[in-house]
Amino acid sequence: MMWTWKLIYEDETFNLYCDIDNVVGSEEIDEGIFGSFDCYRPLPEKIALWVSIGIKSKGILMDYVERRKKSGLSSEGYKEYSHTLGLIELDAANNLYRVIPAVDLDEKDQQLGASSLLEGKKASLLKGFKSDWSKIGSPGTNKAVKLLYNFFYRPSVGDS
Repeated sequence: MMWTWKLIYEDETFNLYCDIDNVVGSEEIDEGIFGSFDCYRPLPEKIALWVSIGIKSKGILMDYVERRKKSGLSSEGYKEYSHTLGLIELDAANNLYRVIPAVDLDEKDQQLGASSLLEGKKASLLKGFKSDWSKIGSPGTNKAVKLLYNFFYRPSVGDS
């Protein structure tokens, strides 16, 4: 698969890139059916996007590695951590989103392990990212999620 990464958001804590060439409808994923790139189709109301989340804050990265150790997960190679590859699903009809982190990668794009970035009994290490379906317009939703949504869907009146 070829990636075409677009920077959607960046601050001192993390960055979020989206692969703008591999956007699929969530129903297509569920059914295992994918349309040809040669035909134009309107954007479905529910889509899944490949994203790359890079932790820039050394403090957050250290907390992440510590959480992995305490959970019994491997922390080997995490000194070379580069980013987490995953999916974000957007449901425009209901103004919902969810983040599904998949795998952590090092600086050479080698797999470090299954991502646990949003797991833990405490709050998520990255504030405003939820792995359960959540409202995009909620004041607690991370700005990166809102910008990603607005990149693909024009915001409705009253959305922020």
